[in-house]
Amino acid sequence: MPEISVQKDARNLTHLEDCESFGEPIGVLPRQTNAGFFEGECLKGQMYSGTWECEKGTLALDLTLTEFCHLLEGHWRFTSISGVVTEVKAGDSWVFPQGWKGTAEVIEKVRKVYTMMVPDE
Repeated sequence: MPEISVQKDARNLTHLEDCESFGEPIGVLPRQTNAGFFEGECLKGQMYSGTWECEKGTLALDLTLTEFCHLLEGHWRFTSISGVVTEVKAGDSWVFPQGWKGTAEVIEKVRKVYTMMVPDE
């Protein structure tokens, strides 16, 4: 029987590790760190959950997954390829829908908790 996965006090985690970039850098690649705590199968693919952090910088995103996020700290500005600007700050939650394309500009270092649903190929 599966058991509940817990990551305690994500806001204050200190053991995040360097990870691959969430997107393609525009300019200097910002440092990105991650502490995953769940990986498993979901309806039509894989699901991953954890805490992710990114220093100031801009990333180009072309998402092949769906991701729920809750921002614990920082300020982020998303601009879709159609020109819609969305800003999120600490305390905000949002969903990146599969197929979203645009830029993600970290205005102030961000830390988010996330759950990604990655479809099978």
